[in-house]
Amino acid sequence: MEPSTLLVNTLWWMDPISEADQIVGRLRAISAEPVDPAPIIRTQLPFYGVKVSELRRIASGWHGEHPGATPAEIAAVADALWTRAVREEMVVAALILGRNAASRSAFDRDRLDGWTPLLDNWETTDQLGMALLGPWVGDDPGERFGVLEALAGDRHPWARRVALVGASRLSRLDDAGPWFAPSGALVLRLAGDREAAIPKAISWVLREHTRQSPAGVARFIDDHAAELPAIAVRETRKKLASGRKTGSG
Repeated sequence: MEPSTLLVNTLWWMDPISEADQIVGRLRAISAEPVDPAPIIRTQLPFYGVKVSELRRIASGWHGEHPGATPAEIAAVADALWTRAVREEMVVAALILGRNAASRSAFDRDRLDGWTPLLDNWETTDQLGMALLGPWVGDDPGERFGVLEALAGDRHPWARRVALVGASRLSRLDDAGPWFAPSGALVLRLAGDREAAIPKAISWVLREHTRQSPAGVARFIDDHAAELPAIAVRETRKKLASGRKTGSG
């Protein structure tokens, strides 16, 4: 589904473009002029330099001001933000739509396919995976894990990374144990992928699953150490041994 088709032929009690404009006004009130993202992150997206904590505050505030918004309406506002392809607006879009299970119910594979082509950096990718995709899969992992498997085969490296980030969030389910095996299979599928976005994300998946499956992760590392990126083996063993890791995700 093309992003431009997401906002048409539907009647809303709110205008999603107007709502997005108001959110953008709040972002620009914090940082009126674009900044050079190079000291922070490599991206071609416009970048205002607003802290993620502020983006979370704006997303939370928007929900508080719109308690009656339906999932479809929330999704339309998120689409209006995401498709502008500005770093802050994309992150707020993921935070708004990922707010809770009700709002996430409007997310689907078509919307994901419309969003992922705009990913071009680890931060926006990771915010999408952490705030929206991972929790959405976790709402019904039996039905939705296949979306992560499909993304793992995407030619776009940031789509492959977001699949791994989504799998890492399954470690936070109350019954996360059974989901390490499919997450591990996803890791092995991408273990030979040397795009810069992938090895650290593999480490992230494994480290996160030590939360509820430490013995399973330890066996997995021992069995597949030769296949996995060295950084993933090193950081996961560090986490298993001490509860800490080296480096960042």
